[in-house]
Amino acid sequence: MQKLFEKLSLEDLPDEACVSCRGFERASISHFPAEPLHFFDEVKEIGTMTHWIDSDKFELGRKQSAPHLKKDLGLFTITKKLAKTNSYVGHDLLEHYDDFQPLTPNQLEDMSGVFEFLNKWEGDHGKPYSSGSDFTIVCSRHNLIDLIMAPFSDEDVHFNVKYINGYLHIFPDKQFQKKDDGIYSSESNIRRICYTGFELEDLVTETQPGAPKSAFYSLVQGKISKNIKLLFKAEMDCFNPAKRSYTEIKCTTGLKVKSAFHRRKLLRMWVQTSLVPSTDLLIGLRDPYYHQLSSFECYTRQELYQKFNNRNLSLLKKKYNYNANISVQWFRHLVKRLCQTITPYVEKTPTEAVSFKLTLTKQLELRLRKIETPSTAKESPKPKPAHAQS
Repeated sequence: MQKLFEKLSLEDLPDEACVSCRGFERASISHFPAEPLHFFDEVKEIGTMTHWIDSDKFELGRKQSAPHLKKDLGLFTITKKLAKTNSYVGHDLLEHYDDFQPLTPNQLEDMSGVFEFLNKWEGDHGKPYSSGSDFTIVCSRHNLIDLIMAPFSDEDVHFNVKYINGYLHIFPDKQFQKKDDGIYSSESNIRRICYTGFELEDLVTETQPGAPKSAFYSLVQGKISKNIKLLFKAEMDCFNPAKRSYTEIKCTTGLKVKSAFHRRKLLRMWVQTSLVPSTDLLIGLRDPYYHQLSSFECYTRQELYQKFNNRNLSLLKKKYNYNANISVQWFRHLVKRLCQTITPYVEKTPTEAVSFKLTLTKQLELRLRKIETPSTAKESPKPKPAHAQS
């Protein structure tokens, strides 16, 4: 891609670039090594933040504000003894449905706390957080998941992208956001099914007495190469004191590994837990008719991988057999391809903001359309220079 544009001036560059990513290097769809690949060369949690919903304020640090997995369930994640979970079985997972108010899409996508973190980091270190890397991608974990899951889906993926000073901000394109999906659906049955996951979270976790409504985030740094790093926020369901790690909580009627639909769900769960270090999974199984909690399952990243990536399962030739390792290879290829494609547009004027519309098609074509005037500057502000910190 660099060679394609190297003789062009900035004025000669096309407003839209289209690159096929379909031929990315990947393993056989039936190859399952004992240990799964990792998304990053290096990954670590570099901070946490709490979003206090009522006041709409972000507070950096304060890890103790994360919900904690209750002690008996924490022990269950270690011993796998279901007797630890008996007191929860039979709970009505729609008990508080009528009182529930989900966060708005704007609240979920709010990156203000991340920019506060960047400003503080740069003030503490006296240099830009992006220094030392050609590209520093800033986004939310669920944005990364959507990009990673593209080869295993049947929909185009759309984002806005803004580059400035080495930062590559990725955030949803509101033109294509689904306004009636999941918990926001116009169909009450879908909303009720989605709600069971929130009820389960409240059932199995505990927060500090009297604490106002909040959302807790891990701030994660991952490196793809020496020239590309990512900073993303990941909303965490709870901290598990028994294992000193995070636990993601899911609610489902059961996971049938022979089903392509369920293998895709398992892959998405695996991706979600794999992007953040030291994270495992607690699944609450519910009755599909009465929405009562019937049992629990728990998985480490390795155990979840083995559940749907093993040679005892029938081969699904479509969608790369939902091979977890191929999702890693795809992600690493896509990130590098994205940075290569953007480079000619920004390398001569790195301090000027350049915005793009990003589309990743079902055919795995990466399309970038340059837009002249960023209309979403509020969603991706430039972090303040380190010297501006008081």
